[in-house]
Amino acid sequence: MAQLFEYPTRVTYGEVDEQMRLTLRGAMAMMQEAAIVHSSQAGYAVEDIPRTHVIWMLVRWRVKRIGAVRWNEAVTVETWPRSMARVTSVRNFILRGADGAPAAVGESEWILVNTDTGRAARITPEIAGAYSLLERDVFDAPFPSLSNAPGREVCTLQTRRSDIDTNHHVNNLVYLDYALEALPRDCWNTPFDEISMEFRRQILLGQRIHCCCRREQGIYVVDLVGEDDCLHGTVAFRGPGSEAVEVLDSGPEPVL
Repeated sequence: MAQLFEYPTRVTYGEVDEQMRLTLRGAMAMMQEAAIVHSSQAGYAVEDIPRTHVIWMLVRWRVKRIGAVRWNEAVTVETWPRSMARVTSVRNFILRGADGAPAAVGESEWILVNTDTGRAARITPEIAGAYSLLERDVFDAPFPSLSNAPGREVCTLQTRRSDIDTNHHVNNLVYLDYALEALPRDCWNTPFDEISMEFRRQILLGQRIHCCCRREQGIYVVDLVGEDDCLHGTVAFRGPGSEAVEVLDSGPEPVL
């Protein structure tokens, strides 16, 4: 029988906002950790690379807050692979508070990469067999489709050594940090309920990233663009914060 993986943890100080409530970034960090621990137990994590020569890398994230948990509260992340295709896998999450009620849900898509070539690797029957698939969704509808309209450049950020993870590129959570710098000042005190992220290209140490912001369908969208005008990733924010500013005529205020 298909089973989900449970990862018990606690809400840390670095994962809460000014009201001591778990942030969406904090929820994503917990979900990421749960996925890594699960893959470690399955035998396909970073420490297994010398044997497997493959690693999972994120290509898409979607996380929504549906409840509230606070600092130091015991929580449990439930996670399971929903599907595995030729080179990609969809993994879902439910983050539950101490009372068992859902506080956040998430959906992610991962691509299997050959660490020797840097190219996509086929998910073999052996790899798929190391996981237990559970065909269970957490979202009733897809995230709204967004246009490719260019946004207004708000700030330019230089990657730091502290942004780099074990895969030698900027960690996916840091993409969110970069995008947050581009949001209008009016949004800062109004938390968003939902975040959708797409990763197009790795950001490496020493690169400069232009953060370009636009607003459509009540959603703030931040594109992370390299010096060569290549799109590295897109982060979309939806929820109460999306209504904090009715129009974006003159663009968001610069954040330095």
